[in-house]
Amino acid sequence: MIYDLELAWRNLRNRPVEALIPILVVGLAIALSVSVIVLADGAETGVVQASDPFGVLVIGAAGSGQQLVLSSILLQGNPIGNIPFHVYEELENDPRVQLAVPLALGDNVGGARIIGTNHHFFELRADQSAPPAFQLAEGRLFEEVEHNPEEAEDHDDHEEFPLEAVLGSKAAELTGLHVGDQFAGTHGVSSGIAENVHEEHVYTVVGILQASGTAYDTAVYTQVESVWHVHEHHEEGVVEEAEAAGAAETEQVTSVLILPTGFIEQNQLAQEFYVDPILQAAFPGQELGDLLNLLNQGQEILNTVGYLVLGIAGLTVFLSMYTAVIAHKQSIAIMRGLGSRRLTVFRMVVFETLIVLVAGAIVGRLLGYGIAAVIAMIFSQQSAIPVSVRFMPEIEVLLWSVSLGVGFLAAVIPAMLAYRVEVVENLFPS
Repeated sequence: MIYDLELAWRNLRNRPVEALIPILVVGLAIALSVSVIVLADGAETGVVQASDPFGVLVIGAAGSGQQLVLSSILLQGNPIGNIPFHVYEELENDPRVQLAVPLALGDNVGGARIIGTNHHFFELRADQSAPPAFQLAEGRLFEEVEHNPEEAEDHDDHEEFPLEAVLGSKAAELTGLHVGDQFAGTHGVSSGIAENVHEEHVYTVVGILQASGTAYDTAVYTQVESVWHVHEHHEEGVVEEAEAAGAAETEQVTSVLILPTGFIEQNQLAQEFYVDPILQAAFPGQELGDLLNLLNQGQEILNTVGYLVLGIAGLTVFLSMYTAVIAHKQSIAIMRGLGSRRLTVFRMVVFETLIVLVAGAIVGRLLGYGIAAVIAMIFSQQSAIPVSVRFMPEIEVLLWSVSLGVGFLAAVIPAMLAYRVEVVENLFPS
């Protein structure tokens, strides 16, 4: 057996180009499967990790629940619209609500979204036993001004109103700002043009957060009243209930994160908002689960493509070995004439094929994990959703079984052809 393996290795070394091409084809086929599986796993883990701290319900303007969750939890896409601030106040005072957090989106600085909220945001955590997800790395939190609609009208001079901001870890890297620096926001949730900069309203950076592993690492935090103060005019997307409730035009938020006191209370709140004509309650777990189902469907399609590509790789290996046996019939006949048995020749061809498949599988893993790491890095930077790449031993049994199975099938016919080579006919052709 060892002698047969040595013969196979020598034959491959003697025709490096013929051996390298099928190795690369197999490697690319394996790389496709590995990268798809690893990226899907990383994306699913990243989405779950990024959504863990943000409560059970998201309250926002009526519309697409998935869009509400994506814009409020993963900071993807544009918000549906705004809702009156009194909705948050009612929820905060509701005995069925353990924690309510307002979110007001609308501006950015250097591509980092500015989010108006309050100190309740920094109480969010993945579960009750976990520490807060958002903790200071340096500095302090922004100063909170107690909400009073009558007093808010007196803050006409922006210099008297404390515009303070806390940066997420990635937002600090993105903007290059440090504690004590000042900046002006740009209108909109993505990097805008200079004409849209609120130059008369300057924020002061008072703190920077530790990395949380969520999309909010790319955000800039300030108090809700600061966002209202910067936007002194009525914005599009505000629901009409604001005026009916007597709230000031600028006193609105994009959404409210809710942590109910229990499962029954959660369902009661969801049912109340289900029948509301202008508001909705969305379950992040459910909406993101639907998103992951779509992702899994795409993964299944790509997995099918991967199997087809691996089949093509198997055919490439088969053609390579078949051609090699045809071209070297005389060499095989010489081996037989020197005393090699038919079984030795058969095993030699099988070993050649398996060496090609094993080498291709190793190359494929290196390429697959490498490509996945690069794509994950780019995706994480562009979407702010953390996508991690990990070694997945649970897929190794399947990948090796399929690879070796394809290799054995590709080897059978060439090996049988070599097995049946006649010595006399090939040494002394007529």
